[in-house]
Formats: sequence, C-alpha cells, structure tokens
Amino acid sequence: MAKISIHKPRCLSCEYYGVHNESVPKKVAGAFLRVGCRYCSGGKKIRVFKRSDPKVYIPSWCPRRKEPAEMRIYCYKDANAWYLNFLFEQDGARRFPSGHNYAVRHECSTVLTAKGFYELTEQQLISDILGFSVWTNEVIEIDDGLKPYFFLVHEYGIEVLAYFDRDMARKNKLDRPDLDDRTREGIVDDGDDSVGLDTD
Repeated sequence: MAKISIHKPRCLSCEYYGVHNESVPKKVAGAFLRVGCRYCSGGKKIRVFKRSDPKVYIPSWCPRRKEPAEMRIYCYKDANAWYLNFLFEQDGARRFPSGHNYAVRHECSTVLTAKGFYELTEQQLISDILGFSVWTNEVIEIDDGLKPYFFLVHEYGIEVLAYFDRDMARKNKLDRPDLDDRTREGIVDDGDDSVGLDTD
C-alpha cells in the first residue's frame, strides 16, 4: 500500500485564493486589488496579501484556520458493525474503514497538528500523546480547518487514511452499551488495552 504523506497546506489548493491578473487595478468588496496582487476571499471581507506573508504556504491569519484544531475519535457505531469487521479479519481480508460503520465517541480540541501528531507516534504511545486511550480499528481525526487528516489505529501504531467519510460517521448514532461513560468521554484509562507504538 502506498504511504500517504502529510503536507503543509498551501494557498494554491484553496478555492478562496486568487491573483488579480487584470490589466488595471480594481476595487472589489472594499479591497483595492493591484495588478498581480494575491488575495483571499474566504472571510467576511477580501484580504490582500502583504509582502511579509508567506509566498506559498497559508498565512497565520487564514480565516479557515481552526485554532485550536478539532479532534474526533470514531469507533464502530454498534455491535453489528464490529462483528462484521471481526468476520472479515478472521478470513484474512483487509477492509478499509467506512464512515457508514462508524460513529463519534469523543470530541475535543488539540494544539497538535496532523503532522506533529504523526511524528510523535513514532516516539510515544498514542495514549500518552492524547491523554486518553484508543483502541484498534478506531479512527482519529485532526481537523485544523484547512485539511482534515484521518488515522487508523492498529495494534502496532497508526496508518494515515487516504479517505474517510466523516460526514456519514458524524450522522450515525453511537449504540455501544459496552462503552462506559469514562470511555465515551475520553478519560485516561491506565489499563493494558490502550494502543500505541512499541519504541523498544
């Protein structure tokens, strides 16, 4: 399977990024656009880039940026979804996570970036990084408002997912009587069920 890389987001891939290429300056929505200037229309008002702003990467004032970022933990929505995956695993079949089978079990904010989190998992247990336990086949989302990243938890660590239907998963109702209140709320569990990377 090809490894998914986590790249620093760039303005060029944003629908709200623009360059004024007309031959004469123009005033648009209260902003004066000089020839060749870069601008952002993602906020309430158009904002023109300054010379001191990054040339390629997204500036700190980007209106889409979420600070802190949002984190969500997705687990199997019910016993049937869990058992179906169990049967596939018994047959040795690889089954990618589908938002249809998942639901949110915990939400919080985080100062971690997706890239920073991924790099930390190479050195620390996931439960130590997050402050609460996660389990095999759960999906961790980190959304900074620019691009959400999804990580599938394995017994040996995590895997970056190319796609996960979070909209579907967020619509699903969590029906897991086996999860106690501490697990739902993401409270630290010092048991042996937490999953992380073995750094020995």
